[in-house]
Amino acid sequence: MVDSTFDYHAALSACAQGDPQALQDLYTQEAPRMLALANIMLGDQTVAQNAVHDAFVLVWKNAGSYDARTGSARAWIYSIMRYRSLSLLRRNPAPSSAAPATPGAPPLREDAAAGVAAMLARQPENTRKPVLMAFYNGLSYPDIAARLGCSTAELRNRVRSCLRALRECEPA
Repeated sequence: MVDSTFDYHAALSACAQGDPQALQDLYTQEAPRMLALANIMLGDQTVAQNAVHDAFVLVWKNAGSYDARTGSARAWIYSIMRYRSLSLLRRNPAPSSAAPATPGAPPLREDAAAGVAAMLARQPENTRKPVLMAFYNGLSYPDIAARLGCSTAELRNRVRSCLRALRECEPA
């Protein structure tokens, strides 16, 4: 479970100042969830571990570039891990038959994650699958359309439908 009292911004600021304990604290706080997400995205435990390790190295090196005006510190950390994972996927793509799984512990508040996962589970597979393929596998609309055997226009409609349904379940 996420420690709601953990100050991600302060930890990143301390990392920017060269405090190794701050990085250790970030790692202890987020590594298990980041590893779960990377494992879903990459489909290989060893590659996922390497992605998380690389992400924390990048967090350490780039902590000074974090700008709170662009979003939360936690989201910034996850974006680094996500981009690192997508980079690994582009270099070593998974077989096209590999279908993305609905995440069990996405990098959201636990209650929000449960709501999003439940809403995704209720979506028809033909609208859910392209959203997951885009997010977890970093595929473009043409790539997804080719893999699913539909037109790009039809795919855009499917994604739009799924995202609209997710927006409707968004907490106020």
